[in-house]
Amino acid sequence: MSWYVEFLTPYEAHMYGLGRIVKSIQTKYQDVKIIDTLEYGRCLFLNGKIQSARLDEFIYHEALIHPALFLHPKPERIFVGGGGEGAILREILKHPTIEKVVMVDIDKEVVELARKYLLSWHRGRFEDPRVKVYYQDARKFLRKEKETFDCIFLDLCDPGENEGPSELLFTKEFYTLIKKRLSENGIVAVQSGSTNLNMLKYFSNVFQTLKAVFPFVLPYQVYVPSFVGPWGFNLASMSALPGSLNQNCIRKKRLKGKLKFYSQEVHNSLFVLPDYLKKNLRKGKVVYNA
Repeated sequence: MSWYVEFLTPYEAHMYGLGRIVKSIQTKYQDVKIIDTLEYGRCLFLNGKIQSARLDEFIYHEALIHPALFLHPKPERIFVGGGGEGAILREILKHPTIEKVVMVDIDKEVVELARKYLLSWHRGRFEDPRVKVYYQDARKFLRKEKETFDCIFLDLCDPGENEGPSELLFTKEFYTLIKKRLSENGIVAVQSGSTNLNMLKYFSNVFQTLKAVFPFVLPYQVYVPSFVGPWGFNLASMSALPGSLNQNCIRKKRLKGKLKFYSQEVHNSLFVLPDYLKKNLRKGKVVYNA
């Protein structure tokens, strides 16, 4: 059997039974591989790191998108930084109040590959008339455009990837810009890296960097099997964010499409962190532009 090896750290790796390599290219920004694995199905890898797998991508994408959208009273205008596979669009557009989604991804080739090879992720949502896709740096886009958004989702490469395309998008300066682009009661949701015990540094840094800009920050985590452990997220806002929802809030939304992972019970459990993780959050450092 052939194997694809992903190095999680210099001392740890995860092996995927290899079916076939569907596509392998080097774009201007990163190495891109779409691989059919024997356990997780089709997977997207960027710079050797798994981004999502067909078997369980719904866990990651529902966990990133729905907490913010359910906590916001009426999300209508949405900004997405990254999100090349299109699964984020699939989840956002389940909410009937959505009027506009602006997606900005720096790597057009990744999005084009996703359109062709990752149909079960996006399910044609790139073609929805409410969606506008731009291919440029999200930081430069938000500096130029003055529009505000009810929810902003940052689905970027992992924090701490030196010299990656998202290096400057995990800084205090960028989060300060994000704050200016949020409407009243606006919420930003940030994928914040692994919460594995041996890889907690960057999750804590994202939390502390957001805390340096926003008065209310809610960290949470979810287990994603293909990521070999739990994964961290943060919500941030200028308004207070409750860490729990009741069932009526879920029912009132009347989503257009089913959820496979997220629910009221799951939402309330996501924000319950173990003591070791709470203590580690205090060790994080605020990240500034280099």
